[in-house]
Amino acid sequence: MFESELRERPAKSPQLPKYNDLHCRANSLRGSIDEHKPSYAPVESARRVLVLLQALNAQRIATIGSLHQVTGLSKPTIVRMLETLISEGYVVRDNFVGGYSVTSKVVSLASGFSGAPLLIEAARSRAVALTNDIKWPVSLGTLRDGHILVSFTTAPISPWAYPFPVLHRFLDLELTAMGQCYLAFCEDEERALLLNAVAQQRREQGKPIDVARTLRDLRVTRKRGYARVGGPRRVFEFVAVPIFDQQRCSACMGVGYYRTAVSADRILESVVQPMLEAASAIEVDMRSLHGTTY
Repeated sequence: MFESELRERPAKSPQLPKYNDLHCRANSLRGSIDEHKPSYAPVESARRVLVLLQALNAQRIATIGSLHQVTGLSKPTIVRMLETLISEGYVVRDNFVGGYSVTSKVVSLASGFSGAPLLIEAARSRAVALTNDIKWPVSLGTLRDGHILVSFTTAPISPWAYPFPVLHRFLDLELTAMGQCYLAFCEDEERALLLNAVAQQRREQGKPIDVARTLRDLRVTRKRGYARVGGPRRVFEFVAVPIFDQQRCSACMGVGYYRTAVSADRILESVVQPMLEAASAIEVDMRSLHGTTY
């Protein structure tokens, strides 16, 4: 260790925010829609390790003194935490430069956070608010293996939820609103590849599709700004809008409703417009997440 840094008077522990109004189990299915209100008080030692690791990650080379200034943690505490992180392979001490730095192992901490997890973090509160507004369940989906995978839904809190499960469900690109929405708003090259795959699959099933007609329909959907699937014989109708991330369609938001519950002349005002506003807000939140630095 760099013992000279330990002789200074330890600073007070950082004033970490307090969590009040603990009212719901974190593992509850319906749970709390406020992720900042867990069911138990946080484990302070775990929080301090995360504060330290976050500060260390923001500095190319950090010393005990610099970490002390940034975090407010006492230097003896910092030393013990660094020793623990070194033993677990997340931190290394470099005697040549006189400091500490993170190792490549810290990348593994974010290995599961991209695509759908990032989308859910940005969209969760917006989707919940949208359901509270329009009452119908809201679903979020991303492209996965030639289908749209529903990675989040507000069905558990909707008073008019679907009578069938939607979470983790794979949706057809050609036949569903979210699938058509993605095809309509994705980039041209990606659309061509996806449609070729769908056309080949349909041929193998003995149900060939008219690709030219499908492209015309997708152009109409793109011009309109949203996809809609339904009809007089359908119990449910579905609409979907795109969510853009860095100027490309990265996900779709879908809403389903009983066809007889929403008249055709009210769909745009009561369902689609609130969805478009929520999607725009999600895009802003995603840009903020991309720009977050520690």
